[in-house]
Amino acid sequence: MKNVIFVGWVNQGKPPVDGETTKNQYIIAELRKHCMVTVLDFYQKNRHPWIYLQALWAFITQPKATIILSTSAKNVYGMLKLFKALHVRRDIIHWVVGGGLGKLVQKGRYQAEVLNYVKFNLVQCKGMIAELETAGVINARLVSNFKPNQYYPDLEACHKVRDSYGKIRFVFVSRIMADKGCNYIMTAVKLLNEQGYSDKFTVDFYGKVDAGYKTVFEEHVESLSNVNYYGLLNLKSKEGYDQLATYDAMLFPSFWRGEGFAGVFIDAFIAGLPVLASDWGHNADSIINGKTGLIFPVHHVEALRQVMEDCLTGKIDMNLMGKNARAEAPKYQADNVMTEAYLKSIGLIE
Repeated sequence: MKNVIFVGWVNQGKPPVDGETTKNQYIIAELRKHCMVTVLDFYQKNRHPWIYLQALWAFITQPKATIILSTSAKNVYGMLKLFKALHVRRDIIHWVVGGGLGKLVQKGRYQAEVLNYVKFNLVQCKGMIAELETAGVINARLVSNFKPNQYYPDLEACHKVRDSYGKIRFVFVSRIMADKGCNYIMTAVKLLNEQGYSDKFTVDFYGKVDAGYKTVFEEHVESLSNVNYYGLLNLKSKEGYDQLATYDAMLFPSFWRGEGFAGVFIDAFIAGLPVLASDWGHNADSIINGKTGLIFPVHHVEALRQVMEDCLTGKIDMNLMGKNARAEAPKYQADNVMTEAYLKSIGLIE
């Protein structure tokens, strides 16, 4: 088996705390089916500074191991500059986190020649490949976001629960912060309530509340009778997916700078939910507009309000889009993405 040294935020042995740790835990689990993996977990590195010595030891004692760097572009770029300056000759794969790398290279923040030093830059979306190639990066390869899901909710049963509420139920599942568009959702709800729709719909939030946004978020929830916060939704359990499938549509008006292929889109597909998403980052690469969801202009509260109203008045066939979304879900199962053929193509299986 090929030896792999995996470097990134992992929070190994514990539940993931964000998108990066979630993704890395999934990647490691799949790699271990085919490779011998040494994990160098830099999550909260200040609490275990000996990780640097462990990293040095791993690099010295495993000279033929492939190094996978899967953390923020800033951290990876610094390591690659050092490797390049020292003329380190190793198989290095950059498993790109988030969706902003291409634009940062285009703006000159990162140099293409440094990113070309690795064997591959693995990105989540086709649009990112185009951005990187335009900026002179010649080794970008696609590897879709994925989840090791083997469970699909019984939509007929879940929809009976959904329909028993007698109103449209929107859901938001992500980190709860301003840059994820949470203020836009609150404003759209307020406008719809003023139009007389307050008893026709609800918006339920799930996710970790960003510390700097907590007070504002709680004030919004308190002031809007049809907005609720229910903590974290466990999407590693069957019950979590069953709960998600009792909603009508997922809201995602994000403008967060690091947005790539959001993992919650896969969760929505598994639960048979259309995604109503902003035209930001690579959302339009992941959501087929009019088929698996709707894309509306970013930073445009009125557009979000209109899309939500169209759901309430039946102008949008959410059931049809939900069926289309469910049909997309198997594409993003781990064993359909991390295939032996793909791993051979990037040199992780000999």
